[in-house]
Amino acid sequence: MSPESTAGWQDDRPATSGRYSAIVRMMHVVLWLLALAVFAQAILAGLFLDGGGSWRDWHAINGMLVLPLLALTQALLAVLVWRGGRAPGWLPIASLGLLVALLVQNVMGRTSQVAVHVPLGLAIFGLIATLLVRARTLTRPMTHPAS
Repeated sequence: MSPESTAGWQDDRPATSGRYSAIVRMMHVVLWLLALAVFAQAILAGLFLDGGGSWRDWHAINGMLVLPLLALTQALLAVLVWRGGRAPGWLPIASLGLLVALLVQNVMGRTSQVAVHVPLGLAIFGLIATLLVRARTLTRPMTHPAS
């Protein structure tokens, strides 16, 4: 196998500073923090439904403060990575969708719409997991079909 035959694995995008790779790393960290915070939401919900009333306050703080701030940070980082030419357009759209879903989730939780709140929470967890898996490819070189 000659070096020319592996050229499809090389990144032919213009060289950029390490700034974008740092932003991608920060985005991965934020996505992991989001995943942990959403997982904590489910645990906190279970604890307060099991009779621990004080856990409801922690569930509310996490849902109304921590998660939206992390989602806003994720959306901003996704836009920066996309504008830098290092990510496809779906990334900022999905990240903004996550932020909107979390805001709707807040309203549903505050108005006790459990029939929407619980399934939307599962969908949010799924979206974060999808973002985590798909965002892993941002640090890999683009592949080109063999010609």
